[in-house]
Amino acid sequence: METESCSRGYAVGVQLFDRIRESGAVYIDKTEYVWKMVTTKAVNFFLSRPRRFGKSLLVDTLRCYFEGRKELFEGLYIYDKEKEWKKYPVIRLDLSNGKYYEKDLVHGTINKILRQQEERFGITNPENPTNYDSRLTNLIEAAHKQTNEQVVILIDEYDAPMLDSINNRELQDYIRDCVRNLFSPLKAQSQYLRFVFLTGISKFSQLSVFSELNNLQQITFDPNYEAVCGFSEQELLTCMKPDIEELMQTLNADYARYGVHYSYDDMVANLKEMYDGYHFSDRFTDIYCPWSLINAFTMKRVLNFWFSTGTPTMLVNIMRQHNISLQQIEHLQATLDRFDAPTEHIGDPIPVLFQSGYLTLKAFNPFTRMFTLGFPNTEVREGFAKSLYKYYMADYVGSGDALGNAYTDLRFKEISVEEFLEAVRRWYAGIPYSITDKNQNEQLYQSLIYAALMGFGADVSAEEQTSDGRMDIALKLPDCIYILELKYGKTAEEAAEQVIAKDYAVRFAADQRPVWAVGMNISKDRRTIDSYKMVKVK
Repeated sequence: METESCSRGYAVGVQLFDRIRESGAVYIDKTEYVWKMVTTKAVNFFLSRPRRFGKSLLVDTLRCYFEGRKELFEGLYIYDKEKEWKKYPVIRLDLSNGKYYEKDLVHGTINKILRQQEERFGITNPENPTNYDSRLTNLIEAAHKQTNEQVVILIDEYDAPMLDSINNRELQDYIRDCVRNLFSPLKAQSQYLRFVFLTGISKFSQLSVFSELNNLQQITFDPNYEAVCGFSEQELLTCMKPDIEELMQTLNADYARYGVHYSYDDMVANLKEMYDGYHFSDRFTDIYCPWSLINAFTMKRVLNFWFSTGTPTMLVNIMRQHNISLQQIEHLQATLDRFDAPTEHIGDPIPVLFQSGYLTLKAFNPFTRMFTLGFPNTEVREGFAKSLYKYYMADYVGSGDALGNAYTDLRFKEISVEEFLEAVRRWYAGIPYSITDKNQNEQLYQSLIYAALMGFGADVSAEEQTSDGRMDIALKLPDCIYILELKYGKTAEEAAEQVIAKDYAVRFAADQRPVWAVGMNISKDRRTIDSYKMVKVK
């Protein structure tokens, strides 16, 4: 795939290192991290990063390095560091290129992946096509025998088969056994192996796939490898400075008729808010989503790119099974060992949400070793809210347009807050029984309005902690703040009184904006707001 319209020539969607280098496309040098890995005493490495974060490009960079293709690395960090440029046989297994929804598809995909490698080393007609451990063993032995060199194994997206079957436990058990069988030679054939590198979204021990391979060096949370994938802020502000300037100039020209003008600092701040915020260690080095930045520089627009490449339906299912609401998701806490807990099935939503890129490390308590998690940036936050809203209300999505318009009118003072609350009342009233009858409680109605507001791009937060509890929702407008407190089957007066009694407004004591308590009660019979009460509390 060739890039268009970006004068610097980013190779959007290209994951082949040699193609990027030979085409002259922009490449942000990550070979310092390659050098760190290949010169350590360790042989087996594992890296977990979200999708669209450059894992496959890193794998291919390793392939080209171990194939001794020195010419591709000219001008990069590793070029002068490596003196030998020795050529090794490389076996690359990419499990992301397949579907695993049925047993036959599982075997068909794995067989195709192995056949491609077997043909390279002259192996034909394996005796038992589904005996994957013997096939990989034969591959390793053939590669070693034919070259008289140790073998390099690169496995991309090892966990793709399990993620496809996350909602089918029987199929996941079956696939796990197949994958475990496939990778079992990695320990038994260690004498023939120079380097083994695996990538994935979920950490290997979550599925006990590598119960025998206990000597993997995990670099997922290693501070020395924070920027091995993705772009650091330093890389953005140095290597990509020309792209920031070109994006700024294009947007200023295109939006001049609207009175919009970005300075360079404005443009950097905009990119940071949208695409930054990923952290992979307790150093909290800011990492930007590479897919989103490259697309923004190519299209000359700051849009939601990462979220449009995938859907979190599987994650939403897990959240619902474990009763985790959208309001709670930015207040989750975990220690790192939670991300590495052995289990036979993917079930704990926190590791999956983190490793899929929907949550990231936000804060760290060195005494408890506890991390606070949250959305990394606006792109993910708004995208997840929209998807959650669509998931809950697949047959009612269009109704969000009227509510979104009402919010916009409120923000720009075209309507009063009372008129906005009437729009909320109508919106709630139209929600199908199939949604509300499943789970009649305050949390459902809070989740729906919170997801909707977040998806509209509102400055909204939920479950903010005060000294005496957590407020439901805080909606922040340019000239005031509304604390929304919802009750189910009670009264609007009780809801407003809770805001006052627990002094939720103290959370905004340093803010110059006035604060209003908005108590709303949801009628059990009518399934919408039957009354609301507003009280100025600051």
